[in-house]
Amino acid sequence: MQIQIVYSKRKTISLIITKDANLLVRAPFGTNKSTIIKIIQDKKAWIERKIDEIKKHPLCAKKDYIDGEKFYYLGKIYELKISNANKNSVFLSDGKIFILLKKQSSTKTVLINWYKEQALNFIKTRLNYYSNLLNCTFKSVNITSAKKRLGSCDFNGNLRFSFYNILLDQAYIDYVVIHELCHLFYLNHSKNFWQKVESIMPDFKQKRLWIRKNFYIIANSL
Repeated sequence: MQIQIVYSKRKTISLIITKDANLLVRAPFGTNKSTIIKIIQDKKAWIERKIDEIKKHPLCAKKDYIDGEKFYYLGKIYELKISNANKNSVFLSDGKIFILLKKQSSTKTVLINWYKEQALNFIKTRLNYYSNLLNCTFKSVNITSAKKRLGSCDFNGNLRFSFYNILLDQAYIDYVVIHELCHLFYLNHSKNFWQKVESIMPDFKQKRLWIRKNFYIIANSL
């Protein structure tokens, strides 16, 4: 494990396990190294557990977006295949993600844009399904690039979802969709809110726990 310390104008020290299974420490200017070392020692068990989780994950390595690399889509793993073409396009076939790439186009950009488009279309479909079950309406839906927040709902009924949701199995996307729709009734995490979620998804606790353990790792596979 490599340790990188980054000093900046901040008030607290944070520990981040990178997708390469290394430790990034963010600390305020002037922080003594002895203080940082003590925090690392105090958090040793947590650090080792997180690194172990990443190393066990099949797609934790940094991507170069080349032929043969593997990517998630709706909970399944697909192999990337790239071909030259006159127009950029992406499609799935036989367990592979095929990218037809124009000259000088970025494979990563084309793939991410495709993910965002698929996420918007898929999540809209699930929103329509579950909003009918819940008998509620939302104002708008937008796709973000957030890695730490899968979804959000504001006072006006505007919903936002991270495009990284599309990497997950449908069951977990459904949980995120239901969660945000239930915020249309309760814009908090009160007992009533969770009862509303449970009325649609009785096993939501298992879904939420799995997402907490796995989502950040999966999102960082891109």
